[in-house]
Amino acid sequence: MRLHNLEAHFVARTDKGHRWVGAMAEAQGLWFLCPKCFITNGGKIGTHGVLCWFVGHVPDDLHPGPGRWTPAGSGLEDLSFVPGKPPRSHSVLLTSGCAWHGYIQDGAAVEA
Repeated sequence: MRLHNLEAHFVARTDKGHRWVGAMAEAQGLWFLCPKCFITNGGKIGTHGVLCWFVGHVPDDLHPGPGRWTPAGSGLEDLSFVPGKPPRSHSVLLTSGCAWHGYIQDGAAVEA
């Protein structure tokens, strides 16, 4: 499912959580609606959000965690999470609730 359908936004950390930013160059992470719950619920009502912080942009102990992802691309339309250096997992696994597991590839959230 395309990230724009999941209302994805780049985010930056604030004292009270995070705020949306307009460009990947400003971003410290990515927020999007859960693709599994979006399909199950037939849309955004009742669908939870997913927040993925980027490697090296926020402390490793900041919630949510422990994952950190390496973004590649120029924006939401071609964003992918890649292994990076040092190598890290590039899949996203939600360990509570719906337990969605997938990848961010070429601007889409793809089931693993």
